[in-house]
Amino acid sequence: MSLAQETEAAQAITAELRANQNAQALTDADKVLKASPSDCRILTLRGIALLRMGQQGEARASFDRALKFCPQSLPALEGAAQIDYAAHAPDAAALLERILAQRPDDPTTHAMLGALDFQHGNCAAAITHFAKSSALIEHSEEAQREYAACLFTEDQPQQAIELFQQLATQDASETNLVTLAYVQWKSKDNAAALRTLAALLASTDAGSRVYSLAAQIAEDSNDTPHAVQWLRTAILKDPHDPENYLLFATLSFNHASYQVGIDMVNTGIQQIPDSARLFLARGVLEVQLSKIDAAVSDFQKAHALDPKLSFAQDAMGMVHSQQHDAAGSLAIFRAQAAAHPGDPLLQYLYAEALSEQDQTSGEENLKLAIAAVKKSLELEPGYQSARDLYCKLLLQTENYNEVIHQAEIALKNDPTDQSALYQQMQAERRLGNKEAVTAMVARLNDLKQKEKAAQVRYQLSDTQPQNSTP
Repeated sequence: MSLAQETEAAQAITAELRANQNAQALTDADKVLKASPSDCRILTLRGIALLRMGQQGEARASFDRALKFCPQSLPALEGAAQIDYAAHAPDAAALLERILAQRPDDPTTHAMLGALDFQHGNCAAAITHFAKSSALIEHSEEAQREYAACLFTEDQPQQAIELFQQLATQDASETNLVTLAYVQWKSKDNAAALRTLAALLASTDAGSRVYSLAAQIAEDSNDTPHAVQWLRTAILKDPHDPENYLLFATLSFNHASYQVGIDMVNTGIQQIPDSARLFLARGVLEVQLSKIDAAVSDFQKAHALDPKLSFAQDAMGMVHSQQHDAAGSLAIFRAQAAAHPGDPLLQYLYAEALSEQDQTSGEENLKLAIAAVKKSLELEPGYQSARDLYCKLLLQTENYNEVIHQAEIALKNDPTDQSALYQQMQAERRLGNKEAVTAMVARLNDLKQKEKAAQVRYQLSDTQPQNSTP
């Protein structure tokens, strides 16, 4: 087929597509391709026809064939990118970057890349792309939310608040108001945050997350009565959300109302009997009332339900507050570890208590702590919290190579383990491995940013009016 004939055929198929005659366009494209199987234009038009007919897989294959013969074909790149973007395929970003290489100012491509970067927690890149597509994303509430969330994540709170306020003005939905209030609270403007939530708090239709957030803001403002009131309402709104019970437990602990906290956590356990964190919280409160056997039983139950649950992260902050008797805790865990030598959790708790005493009690406690945590790991090699503690203790002994070895084991089990990565970074630094330290600093910062982005994405999740999990 001559070039003129191919051009004429392409024009005819294009006219059919414009007339929405997709099946006819496909038939005609196939006829042309029998004579000219490498015609990029026809392959691309064929892909468009298939895409409109809902045959994404065949359409993607047709675009791929077009790109094989014409790697720079913008129509083929756009068709393939559209399919991959909609399917959340890993190749979508690479295709969009190839489009930008030819059209660096294309707002649609920038908007799509911004959304992909947001989904992957790469907010710095997302901000750049969103800024280059600002006129386009003004028509997408979701894109504006993602842009604002990334501005907040990247420590640009004022710009984030302004954009969230604009969203809330355009659409005073519960999601928009809760997200605005959250960002205002995290930006240290508690009064503004509560004003944002005022209308929702006065409504009987507001969801659990509204009251939960208001309670946290109130407590941060030293308004404990309102914090308690709103937390109780949040629990009534959604009795199957463990977060509200845990917040109530923390509130009770901070105000030495241990039994009140236990009573509320008991209600939570009745509703959510498989929540390891609730058993953990109840155990912490029981320790304060010297209900040691009950506390140890709850710690064991929590560990049985979720062996990866970090006691240090979820409970040690409360246990070792100024109100807690650390020396008494050490005696308790020493006795329990001796009575139950085959329990990895108790060996870990004993090691943790010893490590808290190390600065005042010296080298002997450090040796005992290492022995206890090693025993915990012998009993349960996959116990992540114990592995993290082992790394921390080894660093104190200046056994840097073993710190690195143990941290690598921990990171193989959980690549997002910031504690293990930090200990490994410290060991590499003391060994003078500058390149390794630089790489780990970047990795740690990336993990922290992704963690912060995940927290913001949680706030952006749709809020349902009744009995919904935020």
